[in-house]
This record gives sequence, C-alpha cells and structure tokens, in this order.
Amino acid sequence: MSYLAAMGRPREFDEDEVIAEAVQTFWKQGYGATSIPDLMEATQLERGSLYKAFEDKHSLFERAFDNYLRAGRAKMAQVLRSDAPPIARLEACLAQVVAGCSGAEGGPGCLAVNTMVELAPSDAAVRDRLVRHWIVVERMFEQTLRDGQREGEIRKDVSARELARLLAKFIAGIAVFSRQGNRSDATQTIIQLVSRVK
Repeated sequence: MSYLAAMGRPREFDEDEVIAEAVQTFWKQGYGATSIPDLMEATQLERGSLYKAFEDKHSLFERAFDNYLRAGRAKMAQVLRSDAPPIARLEACLAQVVAGCSGAEGGPGCLAVNTMVELAPSDAAVRDRLVRHWIVVERMFEQTLRDGQREGEIRKDVSARELARLLAKFIAGIAVFSRQGNRSDATQTIIQLVSRVK
C-alpha cells in the first residue's frame, strides 16, 4: 500500500485517479456486489467526500464506466487503424481482447459485457451507453473489414457490416467465457471465417 493510501487521501485529490480505482473495483466485483465501503477503501475517500464528489454509487459508476468504454475503444482504434494489413489488424485486436479478459482461474471479463448482463436490462442510462458503445465498435470493425475486402483479404460474399456484427458478438462471448477460466479464444477460427476463401 502506498504512503498516500496508508495515510488517507487528502482533501484535494486526483479525480481521474479515484475514477480509475473505482473502475477496477466495479470490474472485479460487479456493480451490485460493490458497496460504498468497498469504494471508500479502494479510493481512500471518506464517505462524505465520496458523496460530495460523485453524489452516489450510481453516479460514480457512470463516470467510471464512461472512462472504461472510452479507453477500450481507444485501444481498439489504435490497433484497427494502424498501417498493418487488415487481417493482421483484426487478429491483433482479437488477441488484445483475449489478453484483457483472461486469467488463470477466470479473468474479470469485460466490464462492458459484464454490465450488459447485470444492469442493461433494468437500467436505461447504462443500456443507452452500451448501445452507443457497440455501434462504435462495430463501425471500427466494419471499416477494417471493408479495407480487407478491397485488398482481397476478407470474404465478399458476406457484407462487412454483418461480419462486423459477428466479430462484436465473438468478443462479447470471449469475455463471458473468460469468467470461468476458459482460455480457448478461437481467434484463428474466427479469422478463418472472415477471411477470403482461397
């Protein structure tokens, strides 16, 4: 534990750091299982400071979730918009997803997918965030797939949009199965499915 954590956070604190620590707590435990005392311990904020800065648990979760989604999309964009061949970009992106979700005894999965299962059915604000998130993810995949179709790497008998939806569902499935320790990612299989038939 750092000196700062041991002594307690001063009144002036780094909000981004607090949100980052909240992300990790919600990611590992889930929204429902995360209590205010859990968040106090993770952020080293007193209850009053936590409520003053973020109003309530749900508001803090929304801030943390927004940060998580933005960071995840930025990492995907960095890979999918690189100068590598389209099929290599897709493979690298899928490998990145697998690495981010996996764990020897079952990883934390993906906070977006975990939240989609836990909160989206009953929480309209969270559901709207997820709808927007997956639209952006699918569009990034679609653009890379279109590049691959133009270059002859990706099959053309299925539209890039449909293939993008398939990839989005694939990474969601990987995240779910990673929770139980299933580390078989099937990346090569999905790459073969979207590749041009030779």
